[in-house]
Formats: sequence, C-alpha cells, structure tokens
Amino acid sequence: MLEARVEELVRTLLWEGYALYPYTRGAAKNATPTPFGIVYPQAYADVTAGAHDRLTLRGVAFAADEATVAAELRFLQSTGPRHEAVERSLSFPPRPLEEVATAPLEQAFAADGLSAVARLSAVPLAPGRFAVALRVENTTPFPSGGSGRAEALAGSLLATLPILQLAGGRFASPLDKDVEGAAGLRSDNTFPVLASEADDVLLGATIVLPEHPQIAPESRGDLFDGTEIEEALLLHVLALSDDERASIAADDPAIRAMIERAAAATPAEILALHGRMTLSEPRTKEVTG
Repeated sequence: MLEARVEELVRTLLWEGYALYPYTRGAAKNATPTPFGIVYPQAYADVTAGAHDRLTLRGVAFAADEATVAAELRFLQSTGPRHEAVERSLSFPPRPLEEVATAPLEQAFAADGLSAVARLSAVPLAPGRFAVALRVENTTPFPSGGSGRAEALAGSLLATLPILQLAGGRFASPLDKDVEGAAGLRSDNTFPVLASEADDVLLGATIVLPEHPQIAPESRGDLFDGTEIEEALLLHVLALSDDERASIAADDPAIRAMIERAAAATPAEILALHGRMTLSEPRTKEVTG
C-alpha cells in the first residue's frame, strides 16, 4: 500500500487533464480524454506518429535477493464520447526480487471491451542490484485503417501510471546515469521519478516532474489541471456564468463535485494559495584554523 502522500500524488496525476476550464461539455478542449499517458491499440499505434501501444517503467533497485518488489498499474478507461472515464487498476503483490528474476510475472486485464497484458520482471546486475521493469501492452482488438483517434481512445488505457515499490531496498535516481547498469535502462512512454522520501517507490508519471514531488499543503484538492496555478483556477470557477454552472450541474458527477468543492473555498483559503515564503536563519561557514 502506498503512503498517503504518494497516493495523493498518484490520484492527482491520474485525473490530470480529465477536464479543463471552463469544465463544460461544450468546450472544445474537453472534446477528447486526457492526452497524457495513453497506451493505444496496436493497429492504431502502428500507423500513427507519436502513438504507442505499450508503456514500460524501468529502474535500478539496490536490494538483496530476498527484498520484495510490488507493482501496480493505474489508468482510466473511457466510458463516453468525450471525457467521461472510470478508474481501473491492476496489481502484482509483493514477491522476492530473486523469484521475479527467475520467473517474471504476467497479468491480463479485460473489461468492457478493453484488454491489456502487464509484465513484471527483474534482471540481476550485480550483488545487491537489480534492473526492474513493469511493462503494459494494449491487446484490445482494433480495425486496421479507417478509424480515427476518438475510436482509438475508446480502446486505450488513459493516464496510465506504472508504479514499482520495494520493501527492503531503494531505487536509484533515474537522473543518476553513473549508477552501474543504469545507462542502458530507458523507460518508454512514461517519465520515471522517485516518489517517496525513502526512495522505495518509483513512479512512471504522465508529465515531467522533479524527484520527490508533492502536493502543496495549501491545495484545495484536485482541479484536473495540476499544471495550472490553483489560485487562478479557483478564481475562474467563481467567475463561471449561470449558464456554465447549469451545464456543469447536468454533466459528469466527478466534474460537478469538483466545481462544488472549489466554489466552497473561503477567501482565506484562496489567499493561502497566493504563495508561501519560508524564512530561515542565514547559514554561516565554519572556519577551521
């Protein structure tokens, strides 16, 4: 189970781009689901530049043979012609790294016409060091030619987030290419980042993030648009017209609940989003004689 801070980050990324301001069904930018972390059907990806039918998260684990690795895949599945979607997941329970290196694990997913196969594997690099990978491949049947992006999205994994978690070890920083064995490891269709303070969680993010990312404590909750300034989005929500509010009220329950929560923010809570400054005493340099 992920610690609360990491779980909050994962859920924010999962719903990133689900709907954008002004959050109405008629807005052109809400015409299709999130453009992030998409794993398309193979037949569509084969003929479409920039489209991928698989995703792989790779990392170097510093851990003994008996240390365990667990994996999870979170994603959204489209349920409507525009941005409507439901949350899906697939998980691998903890297994000793030595066992996973000997016999990689596979799981199949199938629900409402969407199908995929996930594979968890590990390769020993040196004593106490493994290359670990979580891969997912879209196996949804899809007609070759003649179908557009909207049809392909209906058979795609959306906002796909692969997660690797160690017990009894830590992951090397994806930015540290000096780690032996790390230079040849490249994640595909995802952005690896250390997500926990103990470096025991490696997350494949849908957008580029710094290491150890976290949600600001002042946040009023997810607005489906984490790459924007939350203060500005809350002010925009308060400025929605009556017609826009009526449109949203009849729309997706997830969007309606978010709008109601945002609109309930007090002036003090909005002001807290304006910025934060942390003051500390200047550090002095030690002089040795």
